[in-house]
Amino acid sequence: MHFVLKISMPNIFKNSKGSRSHGPNEAQKGSGVKRNIVFLGLTAMMMYMLAFSGVVNERSIEEAVVVEKVLPGSLSDDEIFFLRDTITKFLLARNFNGSVLAAREGTVLISRSFGFADFRNHTPLTIQTPFQLASISKTFTATAILMLHHDGRLHIDSMVTSYIPEFPYPDISVRMLLNHTAGLQNYMWMVERHWTQPYPPNNEDILNLFLRYPRHLDFRPGTRFAYSNTGYAFLGLLIERVSGQSFAGFMKENIFDPVGLKHTFVYDPRLPDEMNMDRAYGFRPWGRSHIVIPDVPHDGVMGDKGIFSNIPDLFLWDRAIAENRLLPEELWQEAFTHTRLANDRPVRYGLGWRLQSFLDIHVVHHPGRWSGFRTSLKRFTDKDATLIILSNNSRDITPLVEGLQNILFYREIRDISAPHEEDPEEYEVIGG
Repeated sequence: MHFVLKISMPNIFKNSKGSRSHGPNEAQKGSGVKRNIVFLGLTAMMMYMLAFSGVVNERSIEEAVVVEKVLPGSLSDDEIFFLRDTITKFLLARNFNGSVLAAREGTVLISRSFGFADFRNHTPLTIQTPFQLASISKTFTATAILMLHHDGRLHIDSMVTSYIPEFPYPDISVRMLLNHTAGLQNYMWMVERHWTQPYPPNNEDILNLFLRYPRHLDFRPGTRFAYSNTGYAFLGLLIERVSGQSFAGFMKENIFDPVGLKHTFVYDPRLPDEMNMDRAYGFRPWGRSHIVIPDVPHDGVMGDKGIFSNIPDLFLWDRAIAENRLLPEELWQEAFTHTRLANDRPVRYGLGWRLQSFLDIHVVHHPGRWSGFRTSLKRFTDKDATLIILSNNSRDITPLVEGLQNILFYREIRDISAPHEEDPEEYEVIGG
């Protein structure tokens, strides 16, 4: 059975009963006309996109699990309805399997899940379902390092050898690990070629591999940017060495519990019974079905990936950052500041965060890609807006992220300046 998508244009820019917005005064009428023109254009564009993006099965709509919470904000009721409705139809038309949250100006516009957590038994997703965050985990790892820095237990401009004496690269600082300028080679390559044990290696084992099989640096530390999962694996080890706790224990005690993240945890494949819980599993397409992606030895390494979380917890994480919790404001701002190389060239990465501009809005974000999971957390800091997408069927979510942020900021389209494109070399090759 086929399903026809239809978008109705709300009366957004007029005052109406039940709306929280106010009608324009004489000075605002001109801008209101321009807004309506822009809005009509976007609506027409969305109708065209939805009409030609494929059919939607009614069953997929019935299986969408919906939980939404509306908070006070400056958006009108009509705006909230339009954005929620348009985002839902946009995702359904693309057979999205995963969870999404979009928020603007203090209002959660949509918090919804579509499809399956486990394709093998058709277990439905809910917004409570935890996903492997992949490289969104790096935002937690970097925050933990900055917390230790703030507490005086380490200094990010000190050499790693100050805390891990046997670390084989004396010219690499903690900051270089944080901003991917250390020049380390890929630990995953090391594991695939040199790890022979029947159990997954941990972070200490990765250090031992680098000691037993020495690898040269790809470049002099601080002179280039090269996205590095290895750097964050060593940051995970650094957290353990300095704190005297396991990576998982430190995260739970110092970040997860204080922020109230009740469904967020560090995944450890060495504890299969404890990890056998209600969570999403990663899949890849196989013909008309899906095949589960099993754990691999790399899953034993933490810091670059390995944290599971869900939509409500990630929004709490976003709010904690927005409210400067865990760290003072100046340290959060340092995390969101462009790295500069030895030649003073800026890099669009801070300390655990990618940096971007969209519609002249400053964006701090991180994508993720690992074992069938595709994730994205974006914070549009100038507008107090958030976009979170979690998926588990190996499909590229980049077009979804781009489409949803366009929908989210339809009022700014008339002011658009081309968003900065990332250098291809800045994207993660694996582990995302």
